[in-house]
Amino acid sequence: MDSGRIALGVYDIPQQHTDKRSFASIEQSFSSLFVILAIFSGVVLARAILTPSRTSRLNPTLCYLLEFPLIAVPGVLLVTVASDYSVQFVSVMIAVLFVYIMRTGSISRIESQPQFDVGTRPIAITICRALTHLITSICILAIDFQSFDRRYRKSRLFGAHLMDTGIGLFVFTMGLVSRRPRNCSELRRNILRSALPLILLGIARVIAILALNYGQDEHEYGVHLNAFFTLGLTKLFGSIFSYFAHSDLQLLPLAFCVLACHQVALTFGGISEYVMDDDVPRSTLLSANREGIFSIPGFVAIYLLSIYFARWLFAKKLYSFNEMIGKVFTLLILAIVCWSLTAVSAYVVGISRVTCNLGYILWMSAIVSTVMWLIMLLFELIFQSKHIEANGTKLNELTRLMDEIQLNETENLEKGLLIPTKAAAIKNNGALPIIIESLNMNGLVYFLLANISTGCVNIFLKPEDRSDAVSVFILLIYMFLVTGAVFQLYKRRIRIA
Repeated sequence: MDSGRIALGVYDIPQQHTDKRSFASIEQSFSSLFVILAIFSGVVLARAILTPSRTSRLNPTLCYLLEFPLIAVPGVLLVTVASDYSVQFVSVMIAVLFVYIMRTGSISRIESQPQFDVGTRPIAITICRALTHLITSICILAIDFQSFDRRYRKSRLFGAHLMDTGIGLFVFTMGLVSRRPRNCSELRRNILRSALPLILLGIARVIAILALNYGQDEHEYGVHLNAFFTLGLTKLFGSIFSYFAHSDLQLLPLAFCVLACHQVALTFGGISEYVMDDDVPRSTLLSANREGIFSIPGFVAIYLLSIYFARWLFAKKLYSFNEMIGKVFTLLILAIVCWSLTAVSAYVVGISRVTCNLGYILWMSAIVSTVMWLIMLLFELIFQSKHIEANGTKLNELTRLMDEIQLNETENLEKGLLIPTKAAAIKNNGALPIIIESLNMNGLVYFLLANISTGCVNIFLKPEDRSDAVSVFILLIYMFLVTGAVFQLYKRRIRIA
């Protein structure tokens, strides 16, 4: 272990606050990105191998069994025993993808396709949400094993490690599937059907932890708060703030205003020092939960930004060739700008998940814009053009069929759910791996199962005493069980949450 750092629980603590301006944070941010891209490349590989024409002839269970080693196994290995090879893995996947594109002639088909249909349930959002679930579920258990690479543990003060991405990506994807409430009825629905259930889950988790005497590190969200509270309160205040915006366009300056006020309070109002100072006693409800409370404005800013981002990216259902290329190119420029600003902020204000500061928000924006660019490029352009041709379905006929089907997905979107409908099935039949679809149908169930399973492993299997081989085996069984559970629900078209 680096002599300049102290290990505490699942955290990596810089000994000096000046580490927030070091090159280490930038290096960490890119290291985390490569792990995410490695897991994403597994999704790409599964889609390339299990094409729609092939999956249509296979039993769904067989599809799941073929996808699991392509999607889940690399993620487990790359945060444990193969953690030094994420860059090499991504490089190999890029080479394989390049060969695939050249051999299938996808580029020529793209240019000849007059329109691109992103639909009412965009593939990009579906994959982004599923990736967030996969990464989080792997890490929350893997961290308890000695085989887990300590470079990926949560940062105590400043840093950009893999596990720091969890809550930020969840908030971002929550915003991607939400919309601005346009009246009091929609605002009330957002609060009662989205924010309140998350807050109740947070309360239930607190009660369960107290009843089981299960350990919780107070430096993450505080003594009593947890991720469910953060998500619920973010949804609550984010919905209220966005209600006062008269158009989606106003969400962008509103988000910037919230972010600016938050960063000024952190930097010049002494909030950052107050939150991070271990000498501050946790004698009141506010001081005991200062990490969770004072990070909320930052997460609200992420939420508002993500709503605007989704409205801009998917402003229409149908795009011409030039419009689609323009969107993809703009996403690339946005990703480059966000990564550049992230690097600057690492030296100026630092990157801190615990306060959700400017640097952290820029880092989350950089990751999401990068992933969304890749998804749009690969799945909406390259794979989707091949999918349409392979099925012999003309785009105008496909659009007509989808328009004839009455969709009522608004309620599902406001719940943060993307539920396959008849129209979605027409467009995405085989276009996405079945594991990805399963995670989106019952994302909350998957997350709860992962948390419960993690608790059971910690209580009964003593993960800290397990060898590398045994830890990987346990992680693979765990991932097989939790993904398999939501797959069974998906196969039976059962949606719980």
